Amino acid sequence: MVVELLPPRKYPGGTNFLVYSADGGSFAYYPSGRMAAAYERMGGGFYTYFYADDKAGTTLLAIDPRGCGYAAFPNGKPRLTSQKTGGVLVDDKGMIVRSWTQFKPLTGPPIEFELSPHLHLSFQSRQLIRAKLSCHGLSQEYELGDVQKMATESYLTKSVGVVKMGPERGKQILDIDQCRQAAQENRARRASTSAGEMGPAKKCNITPDFMQKHPPLREVVTRTDELQRSVKEGKWDVEVFVSKAKLQATLSDDFPSLKFGDSLKGDRYSQKLDNMPALQPDTLEALLKETSVDGRPLPLSASIKAASGRFRPDHGFHYKTIRKRLKLLKDRSFDHFIQSEVPQGTLAVVCCLAGWLPQCRKAEPALELLNGELHAEAVAGEGTKPVADFLLYKFDMSESRLLRDRYNITTLPMYLMYFNGKLCYASNTFKGVGTTMNDLRAQVRDTREAAQRGIFLPDDFKFGLTSNKFTESFQETLAGISTTLAGVNSNLGKRT
Repeated sequence: MVVELLPPRKYPGGTNFLVYSADGGSFAYYPSGRMAAAYERMGGGFYTYFYADDKAGTTLLAIDPRGCGYAAFPNGKPRLTSQKTGGVLVDDKGMIVRSWTQFKPLTGPPIEFELSPHLHLSFQSRQLIRAKLSCHGLSQEYELGDVQKMATESYLTKSVGVVKMGPERGKQILDIDQCRQAAQENRARRASTSAGEMGPAKKCNITPDFMQKHPPLREVVTRTDELQRSVKEGKWDVEVFVSKAKLQATLSDDFPSLKFGDSLKGDRYSQKLDNMPALQPDTLEALLKETSVDGRPLPLSASIKAASGRFRPDHGFHYKTIRKRLKLLKDRSFDHFIQSEVPQGTLAVVCCLAGWLPQCRKAEPALELLNGELHAEAVAGEGTKPVADFLLYKFDMSESRLLRDRYNITTLPMYLMYFNGKLCYASNTFKGVGTTMNDLRAQVRDTREAAQRGIFLPDDFKFGLTSNKFTESFQETLAGISTTLAGVNSNLGKRT
């Protein structure tokens, strides 16, 4: 693989000023060694970046191949912005000085200003952007933005007059010298963006030894040599893949199965294993023989490529979440399960959820993650820890009104904790205000210790009066709330 590289331009002190790359781009540097400009080809054009000579490397200019981008103040804030739909120029206070659109382009002289003491920018349109870098007597000019497909002016600008008389009257009289000069400039403009000749340059052969600074490219160069060698051997000739005879003669060493032809298909109508080709010793030995293509990617058809990678032997590892779904309790067997099936000495945490409520949909994944952690802890501690301190269960409040009517539950999600079949905790928060899984673990620890001391909620426990019946009986709601407030006020009066 041969490329052409222009020799770098250097400062009087010997440091690099401009280093050319093989794709036609270049990298410019300040005398301090910091990068000043990056003019690189990516895709169909050149991306340009200018930087300040400071430790932070502030970006002063960023322009893409379509002339879109921005120029900045020395502090990095945008000063000129260019887009396909137009652009603006602002001052240091953020006030718009000039603006233009796609239908109302800039008129008059171009916008010119200094990006830094070493960088000068001239902007007329997305197609006419010029920049100049000057340092220690050396300079480099850049033509940026969207490269025009044709000349900047029309043929009418090269007219020296109009034919007044005769059959050709009305035709423009063109200056042939100006037309030839414009054509030459147009060819030079197109050549500047192509990967053609770059003038006098030295040729260098990129080999694995040349790539000492880029070890990952050694494998690419080696594979390129292998590919060229296989092309010379005729393995990629069209006739090889058209004729079965040439296919077997050319690629039989790489693919031993080609030697057997249609004999590998066997008898599709046979019901005996003896007719399978793989049961023949010679055939089986040839199929199991290692070849030069083992472990390498093979060309895939479009249908296989679109099959989600299921046919790829090496497709990486799939992520397996530790989340584990909560066991769903039904209303018919709820009491029996809490009384009999929950292990003795284990706290059962029943999470009352409803899928239509956003708060429940947000809490359920966190509960499943905690349930997966509990399951992993139980598996890791098998033999030393027979049962977990607590188990998580789920009760769907959208399917049954059992717990709603029993405990007057009006807020979801709600957490009920049972110890040996008895209710010992009921709330929608943990530790008073917490809602995280760490708060749940702390609440379980405190509730379990209290339950072991015999502290439980009453058998007829229900949540207090709320405004739950607001739409059913407004007077009853007011009466319940007023009675409660009156009791609170009387207690406060006694204390004072």
